[in-house]
Amino acid sequence: MTHRSSTSPTPPPSEKEIQARGNISRRERIFTRIARLTANIIKYTAWASAGCTVVVVAARHHPNATFSKAVLRTLMPLGMGSVDRLKITPVILTGWAATMLGTSLRLWCFRTLDRFFTFEVTLKEGHQLCIGGPYSYVRHPAYTGWILQCIGLALWNGGAGSWARESGFLSTVAGRVVASAFLTVEAYMCLSMVHRCSQEDMLMRDRFGAEWLAWASRVPYRLVPYLF
Repeated sequence: MTHRSSTSPTPPPSEKEIQARGNISRRERIFTRIARLTANIIKYTAWASAGCTVVVVAARHHPNATFSKAVLRTLMPLGMGSVDRLKITPVILTGWAATMLGTSLRLWCFRTLDRFFTFEVTLKEGHQLCIGGPYSYVRHPAYTGWILQCIGLALWNGGAGSWARESGFLSTVAGRVVASAFLTVEAYMCLSMVHRCSQEDMLMRDRFGAEWLAWASRVPYRLVPYLF
């Protein structure tokens, strides 16, 4: 689900489809150009962590298999971690729940907006104001879903009981560099999406006028009902 929710359901828009660029901030223009790249970084880092966890657990339960010793020697080196500490913990469960909630919300947004959903701030030809589904609760639910997903992935892949922590990988220089880069990209994307809310609101208000104002009065919150 993380893979699907981190992959745009539509191809990048053409330059003709990107309208009102003069009203978009420089920060947003930069984010628009790298949004797909940063989403891929998070997506494939999560895949790598999950893959390591799966093969280590498989090797643990099949110690006599040909691949098991090589897997454990490589991914669970002696003196750095213990395969016995890989387990489901409250932190792992919390991370899993947040990830599933966030990805499910984003996929709901994909289905609701259909061809109008893009990773870029775009007004397509024939663009319609969507006010149903998750958009009847907050104005930018896909960003709420992304933030939940990011929090969940950080807990799921770095908390007690996870492969990254229990293997000792996070204690190495390489592990700290990877973790820092992963968290930096996550934080950048989350903050950029919070900033993007105002950019999209401005474009939607200019495009749809009274229709947008009526919707915004019914749905006053951008990301979290009753909070923000």
